[in-house]
Amino acid sequence: MPKHRIDLIGSAEAAQLLGIDKPTLTRWVKAGRVKAAHKFPGKNGAFIFHRADINALANERSAL
Repeated sequence: MPKHRIDLIGSAEAAQLLGIDKPTLTRWVKAGRVKAAHKFPGKNGAFIFHRADINALANERSAL
């Protein structure tokens, strides 16, 4: 395994880790609350996320 492996996940997994639904995740991205690693082209292009960013946000949410 590469030493600096980038672990990317899709919207469904990110939403599950955060305990929210996909439409909420999309709203959070648009509001700047969650940073997407990439958005695929098109109006309905999918977002992908860095797993570490989503895990960090999930940990923050669980600490509340």
